[in-house]
Parts: sequence; C-alpha cells; structure tokens
Amino acid sequence: MTTPAPSWPTPPEIAGPAPGVRFAGNGARLGAYLLDVILIGAIVSLFVVLLAVPLAGDALRIAIVDPGRFQDPATWTELGGSIVLFVAGTTIISLLALLYFPFFWARGGQTPGMRVAGIRVVNDRDGSRIGWGAAILRLIGYWISGAVFYLGFIWILVDARRRGWHDLIAGTCVIAVR
Repeated sequence: MTTPAPSWPTPPEIAGPAPGVRFAGNGARLGAYLLDVILIGAIVSLFVVLLAVPLAGDALRIAIVDPGRFQDPATWTELGGSIVLFVAGTTIISLLALLYFPFFWARGGQTPGMRVAGIRVVNDRDGSRIGWGAAILRLIGYWISGAVFYLGFIWILVDARRRGWHDLIAGTCVIAVR
C-alpha cells in the first residue's frame, strides 16, 4: 500500500496593479534615474560655475595685481561679497537638488526622466498620487537603498511587484504609463 503524496499548499497569488496597468520595467526605471541624475548634475554644475566666476575673477584680479595682498585681512573683506554669494548660492542650489525628486514625485508622480521613460510613481495601496510625506520618505529610502551596497535598488529585481526598499518604506510602486 502506497501513501498518498503530501499536497503542498498553493502559494498566495501576488496582487498586481489594477487591470490594464503594469509595473514599470527595470530598464525604464534605471534609464529614468540616470537621466534625472545627469540633468541634476548638469544644472548644479552650471550654477556652481556661474557662482564661482565672480569669486574666481576677483581673486584672480588680486593675484595678478599683487599676490602678496592675500596676506592682508582687508583683501578677504574685499572678497567677502563674492564669497557670501558663492556660499549662499551653492547652498540654495544644493537644497533645490535635494528636493528635485520629492518635488516631482509629489507634483505629478513623474520626474523629467520618468516622463521620458513613460513611468510614474504611485501609492502602492490604491494607485493614487503620492503626497509630500511619501515623497520625502521615498527620498530617505533612496539613501537607505544605496547605503548598503545598493541592495535596496537590487531588491527591485527580487520583489514580485518590482519595489525597492525606497518603495517599501514609502508605500509606493512604479507603474508604466505607456
């Protein structure tokens, strides 16, 4: 007499997005991120150079006329306006770069790179637009995802719903809009 083979429980079906909606592909997500990073880098670099020109010009003018003047504290006072402009400007540009992703995610779910790639970040629960809270959490999740050997981003390849740690932290997912 043979014993019947044990029956394995059927794994639960993974819930997907709404009918007609599909999760964004890995290539589209990576491409969108790279486009955004290149755009941010170009804009920040341009503004830093534009802010550095007055400071460098003033310092170069002094260095050519009388290089020994840099020993005089009055010279640094003369350069003070350019230094303040440079520091304030780079601080503002850094804050704008920091808020780039959350601004676009909260505004319409798409950064410029995501728009080109045809993808959008949405609330994982109901597919609605995310707010500032989720957008900031997602940005913090980006830092966490990259901090541990990029495992949080690699997790997208493992998760059935293609969510990285940043998506899990913020309760978001990325869908294809084309």
